[in-house]
Amino acid sequence: MHIREISRFEYTRTRGEHRTYDVTLNVARKDSGVCFYAGWVLFEHDLKGTGLMLPFVADTCDEAIKEARFRIEKNIEDLVGVVE
Repeated sequence: MHIREISRFEYTRTRGEHRTYDVTLNVARKDSGVCFYAGWVLFEHDLKGTGLMLPFVADTCDEAIKEARFRIEKNIEDLVGVVE
């Protein structure tokens, strides 16, 4: 059984158009202890990108959420998989 945590946050890009994106983050932990995530990045209700479902080095869901948030914020800054 997967343990899931869904969180939402806003992130404002420091470059380009300085848009504020709404991010939904779904972090799950398998019975094996491996955590993975999926993320959705929106601007004014339009989907601008998604995070890939990748495994983490994190051991807990809290650490995984921090790691996923860091990855998504970096992807927004670098416009990796996100359309401004």
